[in-house]
Amino acid sequence: MADREPADGELDRVLARWLPPDPQVPAVAVAGPPGCGRSALTARLRAAMPGTRFTDGPEPTADLVLMVFDAAAPIGREELGLLDAATTRGADVVLVLARIDAHRGWRTVLGRDAALLAEYAPAAAGRPILPVSAVTGAGLSDLCIAVGETVARPASNPLGAAAPARALAAARAHVLVAIAELRRDDGTARLRERRAALIADRDGPRTEAAATLRRVTAHARVDLTHLIGERVRLSAAAVRSALDRADRGAVAEFPQWLREEVAALTVDVDAATSALLNGIGDQVLGAAGPVAGPNRPPPTVVGPPPRPRGVEDRMVALVGASAGLGAGRLVMAPMSGVAALDLVAVPLTLLIGGGAAWWLTRMRGHVADRAHLRHWVTDTMAQVRSDLEQRALSRLVDVEAEVTESVRRAHRARAAAVEESLAGLDRELRESVGRNAARLSAVERDLAVLDRALADVRSGAAGTDRLGGASNLVTGHRDPAGRV
Repeated sequence: MADREPADGELDRVLARWLPPDPQVPAVAVAGPPGCGRSALTARLRAAMPGTRFTDGPEPTADLVLMVFDAAAPIGREELGLLDAATTRGADVVLVLARIDAHRGWRTVLGRDAALLAEYAPAAAGRPILPVSAVTGAGLSDLCIAVGETVARPASNPLGAAAPARALAAARAHVLVAIAELRRDDGTARLRERRAALIADRDGPRTEAAATLRRVTAHARVDLTHLIGERVRLSAAAVRSALDRADRGAVAEFPQWLREEVAALTVDVDAATSALLNGIGDQVLGAAGPVAGPNRPPPTVVGPPPRPRGVEDRMVALVGASAGLGAGRLVMAPMSGVAALDLVAVPLTLLIGGGAAWWLTRMRGHVADRAHLRHWVTDTMAQVRSDLEQRALSRLVDVEAEVTESVRRAHRARAAAVEESLAGLDRELRESVGRNAARLSAVERDLAVLDRALADVRSGAAGTDRLGGASNLVTGHRDPAGRV
């Protein structure tokens, strides 16, 4: 297949695809090493010859190459390499010695350059080297005349000696650029970037939501513990203050009053817990979800056990009786001189002593009852706090489970959407790779056709008939049938 001859018209079609679309405008490439004055000379030529397209640097489709040498020093390997590349592809070459205004010894350099060209570049030997200054304009008119005559030469001679090779080389250069572009960028870079971004972001929201949930629930646990502790502490202080002011009747009703206080405290803590838990779903999911109610029973207050009657009560009764008898004697002492009162002195003394003992025992019992209730209240409030914390934290666990399940559902839906997108991208990638392979194969076939034709031209084996289409495409002429 590599050695097959091109079919009739195949070379014409290849050249029609790859040659520049406007061959009527002459193209001149200004070549030379950096610092040789190439850019300044290109700017002066563009202003002097607006009908010609000048490019600052190599140009595969150029009709003419201006090879610029620097007047500062004789030419070297770089200049010889650029000159060889221009002559190899069949382009006409005009030799220029630039920056003669900056170097007084430019004539010596000019002679040395001519000798070097005769020795190392036989293809350019004998060609004149035009001295030019882009600053002063010296020699610029002679250069413009030389450029105009050279680029106008193919118009009078439709297929000069270098025209077929130049057309083939220009088309081949465009083909090589296209092949490099296809191999470097097969059209799938954007699709691959999108695919990589989808894969990288597939688990991103779930990981972020899980981290946010851990942080939010940890803060909520601390806030709930602090809130319940503060509310229970305030309630316990209020209960103890009320107990200190309670009389005997209030002490008897105190357990029921405490139950009502604990019920109100439970309602208050439940409301505060609900308000705190409502924000978890909003922070994690972006939308507040329903928060389940309490899943544990409210704290219960068991009545206090009976206060045990011990030896202290009997001692208080004995002390009270003794104090009462002493008080009775003191009361009856002034009356001991009255004989008529001797019969009532003893009963009255006993009555006063018994009343004093009863009152002292009653007061001691009231104080003991309040102390007994105070201990009971302390134990009860500690138990209430534990129950409330368990009640609130269990709700937090339920909310965390609900939000986690919502995150999982959202992730499953997102993963399904991502997998569908990845399947579509993979399908586009396969189609793009196939299209690129087909384009690359077609361009490589054009390159093979151009290589064979260029080899024939350089070896002199190809006739004028085969390259007639190339001549017409280069010069813009039409054959008698009107075909380009």
